[in-house]
Amino acid sequence: MPSLLGDTDTSRTIIVRLSIDTHRALRVRVAHEDTSIQKWVENLIERELGIRETVPAARKAAQR
Repeated sequence: MPSLLGDTDTSRTIIVRLSIDTHRALRVRVAHEDTSIQKWVENLIERELGIRETVPAARKAAQR
């Protein structure tokens, strides 16, 4: 049985505390990349762990 609201059989919830300034900068970044904080953080973690190499759509468009 999942222990936290949001946990499922295939995913887990983590809590990360950020400073107000860091959270504000993150909100601006994800808006610019047209994604959510959830997906941005998940992609970052997966990339750093070598699970999946991802490039947000907005960054791909900017590289063209």
